[in-house]
Amino acid sequence: MMQPTSELYGALQAAYEHFNSSLFDSKLPQVIFTAQRQKGVMGYFSPERWVSKHGKTCHEIAINPTYVGKSALIEVFQTLVHEQCHLLQFCYGEPGRRGYHNKEWADMMEAVGLMPSTTGRPGGKKTGEKMSDYPIPGGRFLKECDSLVSGGRFDLPWVDRFAQGCSLPVPELVQAYDLPSTSAVKLTTAVVEFFDKESFVLPEEMKDSRNKVKYSCPGCGVNVWGKPALSIKCGPCDLEFGEIN
Repeated sequence: MMQPTSELYGALQAAYEHFNSSLFDSKLPQVIFTAQRQKGVMGYFSPERWVSKHGKTCHEIAINPTYVGKSALIEVFQTLVHEQCHLLQFCYGEPGRRGYHNKEWADMMEAVGLMPSTTGRPGGKKTGEKMSDYPIPGGRFLKECDSLVSGGRFDLPWVDRFAQGCSLPVPELVQAYDLPSTSAVKLTTAVVEFFDKESFVLPEEMKDSRNKVKYSCPGCGVNVWGKPALSIKCGPCDLEFGEIN
């Protein structure tokens, strides 16, 4: 019997375990994955977000399904490893205040083969509040991405039919990855290209007629109301409010 929840989260767990073993020497604890449609981010790390009835806490890594479908698989892996570096720093280092990406975190990223960059391209600043990154040519991250997808070892079985946005690698950077051709296609092509395109729904390009929209912080759960398409942040949590449909 098909079990979509197990299949989707099982794929995320498999990628997490692979990178934890190969890039982090299995130092990272287990996490709980969630799918969160928070506008403007592919994913985030929330420390000690969950607790068991026995009092044991567990960290959360959220992945945004809204953006995954039209992004390249390597961008999904970058998001995962980016958040794993936040987890590593929380467990063994000193995270920056209010979500600031500091030098210690940047060094952790470089150590696993991802170059932090405010622009997502060479030349960007390595530290800051909102950070992107790109794979270091010949680095560990690219090597382990190739290892994970080669031979059909990884498959993302489910994606959001209403996927929006697009996050694809910079073409000139892709040329420097020097990946085997089969892996390069799997990693740098938009995920939707491997699905039946007729299954996907194109968002209607029309102005939202609603006067007020409800927004909620994914961290503390506080709600606010305002006009459509606001970009607002929760100060205490340093997280972007997400629109609640």
